[in-house]
Order: sequence, then C-alpha cells, then structure tokens
Amino acid sequence: MTHLGLATKAMGAIMAAALIGGCTATPTTSPTSTGPSQSPSPTVTPTPTLSPEDQKLEDAKARVVLLWQTLDGLLVDSSRSINELDTLASGEALSSLQVMLTTVRQRGQVQVGATRIPSQSALAKGDGWVVTSCVDRSEAILTDKAGQPVTPAPQPRLSHESTVQLVGANLQITKDEVLGSC
Repeated sequence: MTHLGLATKAMGAIMAAALIGGCTATPTTSPTSTGPSQSPSPTVTPTPTLSPEDQKLEDAKARVVLLWQTLDGLLVDSSRSINELDTLASGEALSSLQVMLTTVRQRGQVQVGATRIPSQSALAKGDGWVVTSCVDRSEAILTDKAGQPVTPAPQPRLSHESTVQLVGANLQITKDEVLGSC
C-alpha cells in the first residue's frame, strides 16, 4: 500500500471517529438532581493532522516496523513463503534477508518470541527516508532443532539505519545497516 493509501485510510478513520463522536442523543427531559451536582462531560480533543512531510516520515517508520514483523513471522513459521519480503524490501536489503532466512531454515532453526522496536527516528534524505530504529530482539530467541537457544546469541538490542524508498507503488527498505548497540 502506498503512503498515499495509508494517509487516506488514516484520514478516513479520523473522520469516522469524529462523525461517530458527534452522534450522541440529547435527552428529551432534563433530569432533576437531588444529590451532588454532576460534572460536565469531558471535551473531545481532535487528533492533529500531520503535514504531508511528517506523514511520509511516519509511513517510512511504519514500513520498517512491518518489515521486522514480517521477518519475525518468517522466522517463527518456516512454511511461510520467503517471497513475503518482496513488497517490503528490495536491492541489498532484500538479498541480505533472503540469504539469512535461507541459512536459518537450512539449519532447521526457528524463532521463539517477537522483535520489539522501542524507539525510532526518521528524516528525509535524497529521494527517500532514513529510519533509525532500536531493534530489541531480547525476546526473539533463535532456537535449534531441539528447541535450544542458538549460541552465541547476538546482541539483543541493536540500532539499525534503514533506507526507505518508493519502489514502484510500494515503500521498500533498500538498505539496512547495523550501527551498534542501542
């Protein structure tokens, strides 16, 4: 889905929430109060809309999160097709992921648990975006055929710098570099 498609869906959800929120029934009679006074209803604060530039940054960050979620699924379930990555990554990033997944699967290894991304930042660069993510794999354990953790385990929290570009109609990660611990 393109960033325009994501923006359209987000705007539709915001508008639907606003319309539903405004559809409350008005009482036909006013209640008489014999007890303590009632407090006024809370005021609904509208969700601020993002500028087109900020929305693109958010879309790029979301695409990186989706890539890690998909990668988790492929590591947990080796029957899933490695081709699921084709709409999320391309070029150097896709090649690296394919080699890693193929190697893990040939060894009979599977992942238990999921990756978390506790923090991210993004900036526009050239014809794309650079997303820096702290990738926490402390709960995503790679295990061997016997279910034992693979040793040595990699560092559980690494900072990744991902280059995100529009490739055809999709945002894709075209490069991913490990920067070090986070």
